[in-house]
Amino acid sequence: MGIPASGDCQSDIMARKHNLPPPDWIAPQLATPARKAPASGDWSYEIKFDGYRLMTRIDGGDIRLLTRRRNNWTVRLPALCDAVAALPVSNAWLDGEIVVLDSNGVPDFNALQNAFDHPAQITYFVFDLLWINGEDIRGLPLRARREVLRQMIGEGADNLRFSEDFAADPASLLESARNMGLEGIIGKRADRPFRSGRSTDWIKIKCMQRQDFPIVGYTTGRGGLQSLILAVERDGVLRFAGTVEPTGLRSSQLRALTNKLASLERDSSVLSNPPSDRYIRWSEPKLLADVSFVEWTPGGHVRHPEFRGVRDPA
Repeated sequence: MGIPASGDCQSDIMARKHNLPPPDWIAPQLATPARKAPASGDWSYEIKFDGYRLMTRIDGGDIRLLTRRRNNWTVRLPALCDAVAALPVSNAWLDGEIVVLDSNGVPDFNALQNAFDHPAQITYFVFDLLWINGEDIRGLPLRARREVLRQMIGEGADNLRFSEDFAADPASLLESARNMGLEGIIGKRADRPFRSGRSTDWIKIKCMQRQDFPIVGYTTGRGGLQSLILAVERDGVLRFAGTVEPTGLRSSQLRALTNKLASLERDSSVLSNPPSDRYIRWSEPKLLADVSFVEWTPGGHVRHPEFRGVRDPA
């Protein structure tokens, strides 16, 4: 299994039939966040899909569509189950992500959350193959596993597709992803075997937006300052924009920020649409939080915010 599959070897793997049944569960491999692409190594890059991770177990007519937490979504996705059943394999384990594509072909996470009433809208992008026809191929390099996967899926179906990788350099690919409104890219060591769990063999680089937000409140807990309440100005008023945890600050910096916010406390919110959380302490919007985030939700909140720092505009 240490020799990469290529050419006829991929056809040979597809053709071989063994009696070994697939395991009941294979935990997914997870990506580690990274700021930029590595300078060296044998890497391949794919789109970072904004959806739900889905592991698929095929054993004859028994098909199970499982989330990364082992929730069984088979009955929720009947059209996808039919597409998987049509694949030319006796048994297999697939790894991929389900998404809903918008009119521009870009994954829309908010649409996906509402799509289970109409599951035919959901598309499964498969990016890895871990088991096929009774054979465990996790020991093969990623590039070899994906070549077998590409052959197996072929043209695929409207709702079942092979997740392509791209030859462009990662900086150009990330810029293209940003311009298309995608969440980011995933880098994977093409010469490494599959390993369940999180590792630096897989990295995720997000296309982040970045903005200063007035801090209009905060929450505290046993560990001190927990979250900052963010605002954004729209139509001349401040509206609730979400929350962010002030990660990365030293203990002394957290204490200083807590004291500063306490000195700015007020009895009521300055927001036109304050969240109904009785544990929030409201404050004057005198400080700005520097926050990066993926996108705006339809409700006007930041999605996947990351704290960068605090700025005093005065």
